[in-house]
Amino acid sequence: MARTATISKFQILEAARLVFLERGFSATAVDVANRAGISSASIFKHFPTKEALFFAAMEPLPHEHIWTPQLEAATGHGDPAADLLNIAQSIADYTRQVLPRMMLSRSVKHSGETPYELPSPPDILADFAAISSYIAREMALGRIRRGDPTIPALTLIHTAVGFSMSLTLQNAAELMDTQHFLADFIALLWRSLEPSKIEPSEKGI
Repeated sequence: MARTATISKFQILEAARLVFLERGFSATAVDVANRAGISSASIFKHFPTKEALFFAAMEPLPHEHIWTPQLEAATGHGDPAADLLNIAQSIADYTRQVLPRMMLSRSVKHSGETPYELPSPPDILADFAAISSYIAREMALGRIRRGDPTIPALTLIHTAVGFSMSLTLQNAAELMDTQHFLADFIALLWRSLEPSKIEPSEKGI
């Protein structure tokens, strides 16, 4: 197989990530090199050991506000149900990316010579606050039925995360369609959030 003359460190890590997630830590640098289309010697120019390559490939994903970057701008515009579906899909997508890395990394004991940072579950407090705040603002505008915004926010986060975790742990992705599940879930959740068509002011209250 023809091998590329040069390849970036990023491309090596992308290839390594795919190989390690497919085969586990037992995969070799040669396996990674074959996937990347380079020689194993090229890998060791960037990473002194397979262990270093592995933990670099499994490094934690950034997660600060990764689920809620556009909620502030979305307030008062568009369809709140569609906004909730988009955020649920973002949560599910992120969970599917981070969970396999976290599980695989924690199953491998490193030599202790380098303080590798292991992937960990995302800190959802900031994202929970952002989703709750979004729902509260939409409630104030009358676009979501008034109530405690933390309840739908927690329900959304835990359902999206829990569903993605179950697919990963049970390897059941082929049995359940995430997009359809989340669409049905948000439709069900929206029944409790959809504001009354007759506002109190129209009732003379």
